[in-house]
Amino acid sequence: MRTRLKTRKAEDRSPRKGAAQKKRIRRLPASTERSQHGLMQEAIPETALPVALLRAREAVMFHMRPILREHGFTEQQWRVLRKLDPAVPIDKTTLSFRATLLMPSLLRILKDLEEIELIRLVSSERNPRLFRVVLSAKGATAVARTSADIERAGKAVKARIGEESVVQLIELLQTVETRLTGFSLP
Repeated sequence: MRTRLKTRKAEDRSPRKGAAQKKRIRRLPASTERSQHGLMQEAIPETALPVALLRAREAVMFHMRPILREHGFTEQQWRVLRKLDPAVPIDKTTLSFRATLLMPSLLRILKDLEEIELIRLVSSERNPRLFRVVLSAKGATAVARTSADIERAGKAVKARIGEESVVQLIELLQTVETRLTGFSLP
């Protein structure tokens, strides 16, 4: 049995209003929305580490996503493709770790990439029942084209943040990863 949610008060339920009476919602230009969003972040600094890390990631990815979309890739597909080589096959477990993806997600992505012929699966020399992943020629070309655009955006982002700050940030993030890997709360 379906239940209907009540969204308006009984007194608000009136016959349809004419077009002239309807309120029109006007969206701000995207640049204004971004600047207002930026002001909110400055006014309320984030102190929770997981949220601060996510916000920083989103600030960087904001500049990378349009490039990936332009080339027809999702973020996860790109994480897989950039870890592959056209000459050196890699096993799925290693690829899952390097691309920071769970195995079920990786397997779905590999299926999609294989269907559009960006990767090939090759038999392992040690165990012919196991397959390793390698970029196809088409995939290598797509990665080279996309990498050039991503690299240009990355340089602009690094210039905005400051090269020294980026180096420090990467070192700090590596420290966080190293110190927390294998650590369990008391």
